[in-house]
Amino acid sequence: MIDLIVSGNMSGFLDFLWVAGAAVMGIALGYFLDGIAEKWFTAKFWESLRNDLYDGVMKRSVTHFPEKDTAVYMSYINSTVGTVVQNLTRPVFYLISYGVSAVVVLGIMIWYSPLLAVLSFACGALSIILPLSFNKRFGKLMTESVELAAAMSVQLKESLNGHEVIASYGAFPNLRWRFIKASSDVARMDKKMGVTIAELENIGRFMDRLAWVVTFFVAGTMAVRGDITVGTLVLFISLFGFFSSCLTVYAQMLPLLLSNRENIKLLLGIIDEKSREFTGSEPAHLEDALEICGLSFRYKEDIPVIENLDLTIHKNEKVALIGASGCGKSTLIRLLTGCYGDYKGAVLYDGVELHDIDPEGLRRLLTVIHQNTFLFNDTLRFNICLGEDFTDEDFARAVWLSGVERFLGNIPGGLDGDCGENGSKLSGGERQRIALARALIRDVKVLILDEGVSAIDVATANEIEQELLDMKDLTLLTVTHRIKDGLTQQYDRIMTMKDGTVKEEQELFE
Repeated sequence: MIDLIVSGNMSGFLDFLWVAGAAVMGIALGYFLDGIAEKWFTAKFWESLRNDLYDGVMKRSVTHFPEKDTAVYMSYINSTVGTVVQNLTRPVFYLISYGVSAVVVLGIMIWYSPLLAVLSFACGALSIILPLSFNKRFGKLMTESVELAAAMSVQLKESLNGHEVIASYGAFPNLRWRFIKASSDVARMDKKMGVTIAELENIGRFMDRLAWVVTFFVAGTMAVRGDITVGTLVLFISLFGFFSSCLTVYAQMLPLLLSNRENIKLLLGIIDEKSREFTGSEPAHLEDALEICGLSFRYKEDIPVIENLDLTIHKNEKVALIGASGCGKSTLIRLLTGCYGDYKGAVLYDGVELHDIDPEGLRRLLTVIHQNTFLFNDTLRFNICLGEDFTDEDFARAVWLSGVERFLGNIPGGLDGDCGENGSKLSGGERQRIALARALIRDVKVLILDEGVSAIDVATANEIEQELLDMKDLTLLTVTHRIKDGLTQQYDRIMTMKDGTVKEEQELFE
């Protein structure tokens, strides 16, 4: 078009103007569609990765879930996912769109002057090499940034969960510094990241300008000698500016993309984690007995917790296991419910070893009611059903058998009333009855009461325990430090656990 202007060819200029206008509109439409595609894909990818990570975290075994603080998991889902998505989708889209543009522009440059095209490509390639040296530095900073963000989340969660203790002891001034330090560390890392990105961008711009000067000098010399027209000169300067901008984007995006690898590995490691111990497929049932044969377990190699333990619990039998704190009661429960798999001996449900049983089936067969029952900040109905659908008959039966119906009149909204955060609007006994209703509505065949009524008043505890003892179609294992008054004779057997072994009560007096 410039050559047409210089030659005074108005007709040719006007004819070409329509072509140029159409090209501009096409390019504008391409940018618009590219922007929409990037935003849509980023949102969907963010949602998908966040959901997959949530699934991976929640499917971790009870044994391995405590390997990280819950606030760390929250930080991964909330912030680390965002960091990965932003530093993955944006560079990828930029590399694709600018890469295609760079190839097209390079092709045009080769068509007009192979020499200038080769020179432009060489200068552009050199402008990428130096920024790539930031790759390792970026990767280290991003890994540290994720760790510091997780540490700040831990401090925040601790402060919120410990609000009552902090307020009661007036400890806020003494504990505030922990969060302030964590927040300061995050801010310091943000500043480091910002400075590094600024350095990367400025280096890219400098190399871009330097390459432009070299190309302009060579192309200008060729134009002065008459090897190319003025229009071709302006074309090359314009094309090289665009080509160089594409390479500058590459120089900035590649380090961001490559430095994201460790965070991606971290998230995928959680998402793709498989069960490490229990992968069985046999159905879980208890029509005869639960047998524990020669069971031994230790957390540390030189400290046995359970040693050569033998125990048989028959279907519908009511057994109490008494023992002081630290004798191995809670560990035994975890072994029976498939929390730890690296034990010696055998745990048999109707003759089928625990490792061979389908874990989901085991969870439907038995449940544990702990001393501290967690309730969701939702309705009583939700906390009983936990999102599952049950018939009205099953629901009514569970509410009646568990004793939940006895206090519904005191709850605004009844079954649709709010429990509050972790059941803060309910008493200890009411929370335990909801936990019992959870088990009964699922028709579990084995119920383990792990100090489940020790945190409530004696009368309510005796009442709940007696109701469980009266259930004919239920195998009950009560694990406690002492049997409530008046209930001793209600159990079929009372066992005592000491130093990782179990003996029936009468054996103690032989």
